[in-house]
Amino acid sequence: MDTRSRDVTVRVLIARPDHLGDVLLTLPAATAFRAAFPGIHLAFLLSTSTADVARRCPDVDETLALPFPPLGTVFPTQDWGDVARIHANALRDRFDLAVLCRPDDPWAGTLVKLAEIPIRIGYAVPGMERFLTHAVQLREEHHAVVQSLRLMEEAARRLGLSAAGRRALHAAVLSRASVCFVPTQDEEALVRRILAEVPSAGARPIVFQPGSGWPLKNWTPTRWGRLGIEIRRRYGVTPLVPGGPGEDSLVQAIVDSSEAACFGLAGRLSVGGLAALYRRSSLVIGIDSGPLHLAAMVGTRVVGLYGPLPVDQWRPWSSPERYRLARVSLPCSPCDCIFDPPCGISLDPPCMKGITVDAVLAASSELLDSMVRWQ
Repeated sequence: MDTRSRDVTVRVLIARPDHLGDVLLTLPAATAFRAAFPGIHLAFLLSTSTADVARRCPDVDETLALPFPPLGTVFPTQDWGDVARIHANALRDRFDLAVLCRPDDPWAGTLVKLAEIPIRIGYAVPGMERFLTHAVQLREEHHAVVQSLRLMEEAARRLGLSAAGRRALHAAVLSRASVCFVPTQDEEALVRRILAEVPSAGARPIVFQPGSGWPLKNWTPTRWGRLGIEIRRRYGVTPLVPGGPGEDSLVQAIVDSSEAACFGLAGRLSVGGLAALYRRSSLVIGIDSGPLHLAAMVGTRVVGLYGPLPVDQWRPWSSPERYRLARVSLPCSPCDCIFDPPCGISLDPPCMKGITVDAVLAASSELLDSMVRWQ
């Protein structure tokens, strides 16, 4: 836990024990809310695996990381009541308002209710209203950022922000301004060393982000390898391929398929290190995933490969001229199913298999050619 401010009157807790991308897409509304209420104490409640995201954002005063059960765990587990009571005791009398930004989150719901936080805002979905004092209708057709914005607007209303102030809050989020995300000095230094280690990557490298939390969304290593070969041939640079936990073999398969046209960085970069690398990059090409959203939110140009999930809800949150999407139009796409798609194909489904290397190259060229100097 880190705290930067204690002498405050209003204390707000935002809970989002979720994937990296979901946490990132909560930040635009949270930081705009903070700007609307500059005197508040703003805290995030996250899973231990994503706590560093909030710690890198200077608009967040405090980060609480708790051992939430893995996503997909059936509620409740046998010991969650005891765990929740212990942590609720630590939260009691510390916050005036809590916002539950994950639509179905009985885990954090139990915690904030046991902590007796007076105002508890979340979505009006089955099973959640018992934890809430104020429920907001979930509009699944809206972008994930806008969904979080609607919760923060309700929080602003409960804290007395005028209608004009709420309109300004709404406009600030829709401006798609970059979220302040600050890597550590060590993370910045590591990225400088990596770029010195791989001079063929250039001063403004091209980065591939091939992994995601859901195998159904992924592109094959063979296609990433072919893309790397073409990038090297066209632009004379070596694409860099970071990889998160458990992605070492994926990164190596891409390097092998590229005939060493790519350079692998599996396991070398934290989320802050990724942000430091992205800021120096001319382009990030990636799957619909947390790292892709991070790249877009720190202002980097991105090409996103989208398959089963709705683009309107999960497109990069940046100005339209700074991103391109690669996807195919199919009667079944987007199916919005990442567990059991209607096509019955759990790896390399038609919506991902149909995205060609040429299509990704064309999208990438549009963005690279729009830069006056990208090297």
